[in-house]
Amino acid sequence: MSAFIRYQLISFVRSLKFIPPFAIFFVWVFILYAYKNVPILSSYGASSIAMYLIMTWITMSIFTLDEESEKHILISHLKRKVSYLFGKWLTILVIMMPLLLFAIFYPIFTESFKGDMSLKLYVYAFYSHLAFMTFGILVGTLFSATKLATKKYAWLSSVLIIVVSLSSKSIIEISSFFKWIIWIFPPVFKVIGYMEGEDQVLLNTSVIIDSVFVAIYLIIVAVMLVSLFRKKER
Repeated sequence: MSAFIRYQLISFVRSLKFIPPFAIFFVWVFILYAYKNVPILSSYGASSIAMYLIMTWITMSIFTLDEESEKHILISHLKRKVSYLFGKWLTILVIMMPLLLFAIFYPIFTESFKGDMSLKLYVYAFYSHLAFMTFGILVGTLFSATKLATKKYAWLSSVLIIVVSLSSKSIIEISSFFKWIIWIFPPVFKVIGYMEGEDQVLLNTSVIIDSVFVAIYLIIVAVMLVSLFRKKER
């Protein structure tokens, strides 16, 4: 598996597909912290949203690196089809680490925040970024590693999923009917809803329940994607 991950990383770098998403993310963060004394949680919320977009982009780029013939050769070397999927996910996790660390620590090193960091703020900052990164990976996988990848509007569909999930709160306010449909989209407001207002994270029942809901959602979607990938590769 380690050899497969190295091969994927080298292919990704040589393809130069990393340049646009990386450049946009760094510019986003630089602009976000261009001014001093910015609030902590809402700023991390903005960079988490950027992570959501960028990780969807990177995931779809990683899954489209290999030609069909090359993919079948790689799967035969890995012995199991699902190992190919897990190898791709691990590659994406390696790629996302420098982005994660940059998003968390850049504003701290530049002293951009108006308040002081605390252990709770660190924990929630990492949690929000990891959650949004995972949302992006799952959305990107859905439209690049399943039968939906062959659809003409795969990229447009992934953007639609992102937009709807980010707008879900406003959509539900339009009509309560939509709350029975919105739940299938990534529950971004179960994470970012606590990053508005004062720079305080309260460990209460509501936060714990929403965090458990997000974890269960991610696990269920990941299992479904594994099943869909297996069906596609039959």
